[in-house]
Amino acid sequence: MGAGDRMNAMTLLWIAGAIALFPLLNLGLGVHPPTFKTEDDPGRYGLQYERVAFQTADGLTLHGWFIPAALPEGSSREPGAVGCRATIVVGHGYPFDKANILSHVLFLHGRFNLLLVDFRYFGESEGLYTTAGLLETRDVEASVAYLKERPDVDFQRIGAMGFSMSAAAFILARHPDIRAIVADSSYASLEDLVGRQFFFFPGPTKWPMVALTKLYARLLLGVEVEAAAPARTVRELIAPLLIIHGEVDSQIPVEHARQIYANADPARTELWIVLGADHGHAHAIEGPRYEIRVRTFLERHLCGPAA
Repeated sequence: MGAGDRMNAMTLLWIAGAIALFPLLNLGLGVHPPTFKTEDDPGRYGLQYERVAFQTADGLTLHGWFIPAALPEGSSREPGAVGCRATIVVGHGYPFDKANILSHVLFLHGRFNLLLVDFRYFGESEGLYTTAGLLETRDVEASVAYLKERPDVDFQRIGAMGFSMSAAAFILARHPDIRAIVADSSYASLEDLVGRQFFFFPGPTKWPMVALTKLYARLLLGVEVEAAAPARTVRELIAPLLIIHGEVDSQIPVEHARQIYANADPARTELWIVLGADHGHAHAIEGPRYEIRVRTFLERHLCGPAA
């Protein structure tokens, strides 16, 4: 082999190494993203609340806030009291924390108990990494199990409201005790989002990068990226579902919402595309109409006699 051939061989090895390393680095950043701590808590709004903690099936301690509903003066929180006593589990987006979405769900406080949870790795909760919805289904299960232990919660009237990552996690969990779900800005397929991260690779050349990312996730984290597909698991979802998505979402294209809706039971599913809204901005644009639609949906499915 001549000097030129050896140089070409070394160049090919360097290229192959870079191709193999890049998806690994991308995965590392994806599961260990910089986190954002939001300086907010229910006390700033004059609300009574409890700091709570509970464990997941894989041994992580999650932290959250339980905010009792603002029931009318003189009413009781005991079983059989006036009021529907429904409780909403509230999840945040990636890579934020429960405080980040507190102000966006306070409109529910007048009617519902709220449990805001820091999903694994984020906020005050434990966890060495995030899986953007895969293992977070265990966080959903732990949240519901915690609520079912509280005497002031009617376990037959539990709903969920999620944003982005947590919206996907609520759909993926398909928890039988969650009787209604509001999914704001969920993805339809995590694999598709991984593909978007390699947008600078021309045409089909990005798919080897996606395949390597999936392989590394399987070998290092024990998770199957393709399993995070709400557009597929929604076919098995029994709970009524309200899908909300921004028309001009720059992070998760609106087509993801349409894919989820296309596979959902039309008798139990609503789709609301908010015109002009970017990722997670539907509430900011629609304001009172957003609040009325979400509250009405949850009341219809959680506060009626057949909840």
